[in-house]
Amino acid sequence: MASNQSSWDSTKDTAAQKAEETKNLGAEKTGQAQEHAQGMGEATKQKAGETGSAAQKKMDEAKQGTSDATQTAKDKAVEAKDNAGNMLQQTGEKVKETLTNAKDAVTGNNQ
Repeated sequence: MASNQSSWDSTKDTAAQKAEETKNLGAEKTGQAQEHAQGMGEATKQKAGETGSAAQKKMDEAKQGTSDATQTAKDKAVEAKDNAGNMLQQTGEKVKETLTNAKDAVTGNNQ
């Protein structure tokens, strides 16, 4: 019976040793998985930061483009207003000249 007890003790020792090895392997793999997940998390954060920076740059470029277009439109509106004013002034002067000539023709003030 001592042989059976010894065999049983040996089996228990082997099982305990295998359980310890499995536990250690599990802990090692868990650590590796955590490190990998942490690395993936850092890479994701970095990529998100890069994407956010690129989006901000595009938004800034769009704002600048809109600002430039607005300024150009304002400049053209001022130019058109000035041109319209000049044209109206010239037209007024022509009308005045024509009326003066017509008056002089009727009154006989042709010199």
